[in-house]
Amino acid sequence: MTVLAAGLAVAACGGTAGPDRAAAEVRAVFLGDSYTVGVGTSVGPTYAARTADRLGWTEVDAGQSGTGYVADGGGGDRAPFRARVPDVAQAAPDVVVVQGSTNDAGVPSVEVGAAATALYADLAAAVPGARVVVLGPLAAPGVPRAEIEAIRDALAAAAAQAGLLFVDPVAGDWLAPSQGLWADSTHPDDEGYAVVADELVAALEAAGL
Repeated sequence: MTVLAAGLAVAACGGTAGPDRAAAEVRAVFLGDSYTVGVGTSVGPTYAARTADRLGWTEVDAGQSGTGYVADGGGGDRAPFRARVPDVAQAAPDVVVVQGSTNDAGVPSVEVGAAATALYADLAAAVPGARVVVLGPLAAPGVPRAEIEAIRDALAAAAAQAGLLFVDPVAGDWLAPSQGLWADSTHPDDEGYAVVADELVAALEAAGL
């Protein structure tokens, strides 16, 4: 694993990390919250590492716990997604997966939508050659369903306006609370993250990625 500036971690999953990359390598930045970090796992890899490994990508982990489109994770070294676009660009990705975020629960949907619109525009300018995928929030058992759906709807609309692929775990019924695949009220367990990876890989392959 190679660590870039700003704490971005690069894991080779079928490609070679570094500036002299093979032409066939796909470098994917996973920009997200504690789900991308892997909070809740005990032994296994994160959903991002599993996804990259399955697709033969090189994973660049850009997760920060507590953050979201609006949520800043308490500040300090953490920041909302849009403030981390320069770090994403530094990694020179071919794919950017923007994951999240239940941390925006309770934020007015218009504010989440505006932040998403601004983020997607910034990514288009910063990494114009990259394919951007928007992975919506999971239906965490400890977060009111209506708040999750409000976030989902705002992100789906912003992604559609930007012409981006939107992957909807809520509509797909990923990790429904009744399935018990949760380490706590907010974070999946190892088996839950494996399900997320399986579902995401299927969606990405269906979209030709």
